[in-house]
Amino acid sequence: MLIKPALLHRLCLAATVSVLISNQTVWAEVNTSQNKTPQLSKGVPILAQAPTTEILEVTGVKANPTEKGVEVILQTTSGEKLQLVNRSQGNAYIADIPNAQLRLPNGDTFTFTSPKPVEGISEIIVSNLDANTIRVTVTGEAGLPVVELFDSDEGLILGVLSAAPSQTQATPTPEPEQPAATTDQPIELVVTGQQDSYRVTNAATATKTDTPLRDIPQSIQVIPRQVIEDQRATQLNEALRNVSGVQPSNSAGRTRDRFVIRGFDDFNSVIRDGFKENTSVYRETANIERIEVLKGPASVLFGQLEPGGVINVITKQPQREPFLIMGLPIS
Repeated sequence: MLIKPALLHRLCLAATVSVLISNQTVWAEVNTSQNKTPQLSKGVPILAQAPTTEILEVTGVKANPTEKGVEVILQTTSGEKLQLVNRSQGNAYIADIPNAQLRLPNGDTFTFTSPKPVEGISEIIVSNLDANTIRVTVTGEAGLPVVELFDSDEGLILGVLSAAPSQTQATPTPEPEQPAATTDQPIELVVTGQQDSYRVTNAATATKTDTPLRDIPQSIQVIPRQVIEDQRATQLNEALRNVSGVQPSNSAGRTRDRFVIRGFDDFNSVIRDGFKENTSVYRETANIERIEVLKGPASVLFGQLEPGGVINVITKQPQREPFLIMGLPIS
């Protein structure tokens, strides 16, 4: 078939344009698949759309003290979506959240500040760093605080522990405990006891005064009231059986008290409270307090007596209050 030159020129031009457009389309598709800005052969760019990032709203901030320190709560309904980038600067812990803003429910922005919430933390600041970022700054007093992150239904929780000691601050070495000094404290001892009722310390026969027996150079033997009661002695001769060198005398026919003292027999050897008395009866022990026997020639202190000794009968002393038996007075 015969084609005219003019028609042939038009067909060639159309084919050239078709091939050119087809090549440009393939170049654009290849470049787009490689995430590069497509370029035409003439240098005209084809711009791709940038992915959009969702900005989360934090509607409130709380700082609640705990047993270990304080917890900072960023209140939001999407706490798990918050992206946090943290770093430290000196004694300050800094956390940036690049996809959130502090906004009240009415849309107003705000800044949260808590000076000295707990011991060891000087300040906590939560504020908007720019249009897309929240910055949380926790400053310690003596060192960098320790912060832990938790997710909850209420939002994102930053658990702030007490500030750790600074690296430049030397930790004092605990001194070893010294044993407590023992001091000699005076001890008070209270000793209670009962005096031996058989032991007599004083006598009045040798000196006619109440004198300790250890200070009297004569031989004196005393029979106290307790011995008379324990032996149930009702007569004087029964009580004097406890004294050495004294024996009852039978020369009087047992009609009265008469004793032989150191071999000397004298019916006047018995006196009463330091005075002589002549009696022809047996003396009972009911009103006798004690019996003192002075042995040796010191008996002459009481008058004309045998040098063997003297027996002094000490009677009971009157009491301050009347002594009653079954309501009856005892004379």
